[in-house]
Amino acid sequence: MEEQLHDTLFALLLTIADRSDIKIETINGTQTDPDVAFCQDKTINLNTNYESKISVVFRLAHEICHIEFSQPSFLYTFSPYIRNKEERITNQHAIQMLARLLYIDTPNEYRNWSDFMNEFNLPSWFEPLVKEIIYD
Repeated sequence: MEEQLHDTLFALLLTIADRSDIKIETINGTQTDPDVAFCQDKTINLNTNYESKISVVFRLAHEICHIEFSQPSFLYTFSPYIRNKEERITNQHAIQMLARLLYIDTPNEYRNWSDFMNEFNLPSWFEPLVKEIIYD
């Protein structure tokens, strides 16, 4: 898929955040400063310098899902891992959110879990989640 697709998805995620009264602040942190979701304040700090192979679109969807579905008193930093329950649930929601946006009119037989993972540069441990979710 193209860079234009990521721009479109990013814009759609901004609309979703706006409708949920979530404020997105872009920050110029260091390369190791992760994105952060402040659940109580409904604010996301999206670090434009964060060195992550995972696409910024997926990172934003992930942080939106922390605010929408996590405990409201917690602060969450971006983590692609699925070892802890909260991160696994948040990643599931982010995959669902992006799959709905991407595949709104696409029958299951035309969806490809590997393409989805490659599109967002998701690590291999996402494979079971993606396979389970994008075909719903």
